[in-house]
Amino acid sequence: MRYLFFTLLIFNHYSGHSQTADPLPPGVQRLLSAYPQHLKGFKDNHIIWKDGSKLPYDDGRFKTEDQAFDSTDLEDQLNMLTYTPGLPVDTPGYNCDPGTLRCQEFFMKMYGKTEAEARRNLAPVTWPAPQPGRTKRIWVTSVNGVHKHLQAVANELAARPHLRPYVTNIGGTFNWRPILGTNRISPHSFGIAIDINTSRSEYWKWDHKDDWQLDSVEINLQWRNSVPFEIVEIFEKNGFIWGGKWFHYDTMHFEYRPEMLPPRKTPDPGKTKKPAAVRNTKKKGQNAP
Repeated sequence: MRYLFFTLLIFNHYSGHSQTADPLPPGVQRLLSAYPQHLKGFKDNHIIWKDGSKLPYDDGRFKTEDQAFDSTDLEDQLNMLTYTPGLPVDTPGYNCDPGTLRCQEFFMKMYGKTEAEARRNLAPVTWPAPQPGRTKRIWVTSVNGVHKHLQAVANELAARPHLRPYVTNIGGTFNWRPILGTNRISPHSFGIAIDINTSRSEYWKWDHKDDWQLDSVEINLQWRNSVPFEIVEIFEKNGFIWGGKWFHYDTMHFEYRPEMLPPRKTPDPGKTKKPAAVRNTKKKGQNAP
C-alpha cells in the first residue's frame, strides 16, 4: 500500500550514496547536533558513541514495507521524510509520516534496552492539572534533558489557561509497550513521548478500530485534528515533533526528536521559571495507561 513511501526510500538511498564526496552525510550531521551528550563522531558508515561503541548508519538494504518499519537503520530514520515545523500549509500527503521510522537499536542504546533500564532514567515533570492553578506530576526520561524540555512546555502551557482543556487528563507518558497492532517498541517505552487529552484529539486507528487494517481504509483515510496549533508550536520549539503532521494521524502524540527538527538556539530549559500562579498539589504522579 505504501508505494510512494518506498519510491522515496529508494530515491533517497541512491541520492545518499551518490554524494560520496561528502564525508559527513546531512543525516549524520543532524544526529551529532541533536545528541552531543552521546555521540562523538562518524567513520566508515558508523555512528560512534562516546563510550567507543559503534552503530551502522546505512545497512545498504532495499526493504519491503514491513522490513522498513521492523529493521529501520539510521539512514532510513533521517532521510526518508522530512518533518517540517511551523504552521502546515496543507494536510499530510499520502503515507507522509515523518518520524515514524525509528532505529530501535539507536533508541535502546540511548534510553534503555529494557523496561527496568528505561524506568531508572525517569524524572518528574510538573504538569497542569484540570483544576485552574493546580498541577500534577508526570514522568518522562531525564536522558538528553527530556524532562527539562517537557517542563519548559508545561510552564508555557500553564501560562495559557485557554489551552488547559487540551493538555490535562493526559493519555500517558512512560509506558513500556509495543505500538498498537505491531511488534515495534513504542517511543513511550523510552519516556520520550506524551499523549495529551485523548478526548480532545484523534488517532486514526481509534477512528477505524474495527477495520483499520483494511487497504480501503488507508486509501481513503481522511486527516482529522482538534488540537490548536498554538500547542504544537510550544512543543516544537522545545524539540518535540507532533503526530498530527502524519498522514496516519495521532494528534494527541508529541515525541522528543530533535534530530527531526532544524537546529536552533534555545534557552536552557532548566532555567525556565515556573509561572507564579501555578502551585503543586503534591499528589502522586500519573500512571501510564
